[in-house]
Amino acid sequence: MGVRTKLKSFIKDDRPVTLQNYVSSHDVKLTKVKFSRQRNIVHYCSEKGSPEMLRVILKLCHKVNIQDKDGNLPLHLALYRGLQEDVLVARETLLDIVTPLLQAYSLGQDVENKYGETGYDLLQKLKKKIKSADAQTKKTVNETPDSEDGEDEKWRKKLAEEAEFEYEEQLPRYDCGEEYEDTSTKETFDQFTERIRNEHAAKATRDRQHIFWRDRKRKLESDDSSEKTKKPHKESEDEKLKAAREQMKKNFKPGVEVKLNRYKSQKENYERKFSYLLGHLAGKTLTFGCIPWPCLDLTLLGDILFSDFEDKQGPDYRKYLRSQQVRWHPDKFTQKFKDYMHPDHVTKIMGKVKAISQFLNKLSSDLHDKET
Repeated sequence: MGVRTKLKSFIKDDRPVTLQNYVSSHDVKLTKVKFSRQRNIVHYCSEKGSPEMLRVILKLCHKVNIQDKDGNLPLHLALYRGLQEDVLVARETLLDIVTPLLQAYSLGQDVENKYGETGYDLLQKLKKKIKSADAQTKKTVNETPDSEDGEDEKWRKKLAEEAEFEYEEQLPRYDCGEEYEDTSTKETFDQFTERIRNEHAAKATRDRQHIFWRDRKRKLESDDSSEKTKKPHKESEDEKLKAAREQMKKNFKPGVEVKLNRYKSQKENYERKFSYLLGHLAGKTLTFGCIPWPCLDLTLLGDILFSDFEDKQGPDYRKYLRSQQVRWHPDKFTQKFKDYMHPDHVTKIMGKVKAISQFLNKLSSDLHDKET
């Protein structure tokens, strides 16, 4: 039995520990194992493996950005798998299979296969499928009890009407006749208000009489103490508010500094991804989303690239500007990445490269004009 056959059986039987022991004991390089249709082991596990198996394989093999013969990443195969499964299983696939693949290679959402479908498109389809199924379930749950309750309510009303009818038929009715006269004197509004006022005054008198002297004395003492402590209490509240404001000023930095720190972080990510791309070009097919652009909004390009330079005319600034001009020069870029760019994305990629190059050339020209 060959290595590929054994690995497939381990994945199908969901034996991650056995696979891990086999790889370590036989010194198997998972990154070099190839399956049919130019797929690797991450492709196969994304299509047929369990979440536990995928976690083990991602630790042993980090090649989640390889496209198969149809241009599919492991992310594409996991999303196709979720779209074909039942809703309950598809929800688990989204959480336990698709999410780890997105975390391992977030740029995979922009990669297109030969059918023109990106990972982002398939992800939206899967989310829409789960959401529509949840909405249908909720609608069914809400409608079923209402219909049953409606039938029960009609039946109860019918029984109540029958019982009331039988009661009125059996009970003799009393007819007062015309001989009854109301001899009670009616109370006027003035008399009513006077009676209420007297009752309220009598109640207040009774309440005062039932208060013991010690309770009255305690109440007077508490009133005096509250008057004495009211002003210091207010002062202490003001001090607390002042201290809270000072603490908020320390915790929250000004908006300009926060924005500058964010730009520096974006620049570090850009440089790190570009360096990684230069060292791992072998076997790659670059789409527009695979290129580590400094930023997509050209209005922020200068702020991000030169965020860590305080002197915008110093030698370090000039040196970095020159290096970026060389990196994004259309001819230099084409010479370096021509053999790896996806044919359908060449026009879009080079359009963005030319726009960045023109922006950097304008910065260099403005700097030269300032010197002269």
